[in-house]
Amino acid sequence: MKKSKKILIALIIIIIFLIVGIILYSYFFKNDEPKEIKTIKSIPEYGYELKENETDIYKEEFENLDKILSKKEVDYEEYAKSISKLFIIDLYTLDNKLSKNDIGGLDFIKDDMKDNFIEEVRSTFYKYLEVDNKDRNQDLPEVSEITDISLENTTFVIKDTKTTTSSKTKSKTANKSIGTTVDAYKVTITWDYKEDFGYEKSANMIIIKEGKKLYIVEMD
Repeated sequence: MKKSKKILIALIIIIIFLIVGIILYSYFFKNDEPKEIKTIKSIPEYGYELKENETDIYKEEFENLDKILSKKEVDYEEYAKSISKLFIIDLYTLDNKLSKNDIGGLDFIKDDMKDNFIEEVRSTFYKYLEVDNKDRNQDLPEVSEITDISLENTTFVIKDTKTTTSSKTKSKTANKSIGTTVDAYKVTITWDYKEDFGYEKSANMIIIKEGKKLYIVEMD
């Protein structure tokens, strides 16, 4: 009888330790895991997606982009303006981001430029962004409106792969960079925040067309 009681007590102690362990894990570890965000709408032909945690201003402009791209003949100037707005809203709104790895605006960056863009943003503007959980207590920017946007035609040089050419004056080879000049849009855009923390409020962007899709290739 005494042996059975000891076994029962031991089992109760083990169960208590397991429950406490689960609670501690949930509090200290699970809370550090980012939330799962669903896609609520997409424009599959162009690869654009709308996430459920986007701000109202972003959702409104996404609907506008959908209308632009649904037309039989796409107005590429309006298309360029729309993705410029979406890019700025998404990039500079940190309040809805899951962590410093949740970079905004990637849908609108040219694929072969994304890695450099992510690295630069993650080490600067997103550097101190904490994981979004119940303990996050940061004052973070949220773009409230696009205050002005203008567009003009320009050109952009797409750098080709470096080629090795023979030098006439030297026996060694020299690398020569060549590129292709393409038509482009230069977009100048300004915006404001719900609360001013001193972040940027204006930018110039270069946008090019590849196939039927527009891409942001430069910003300053």
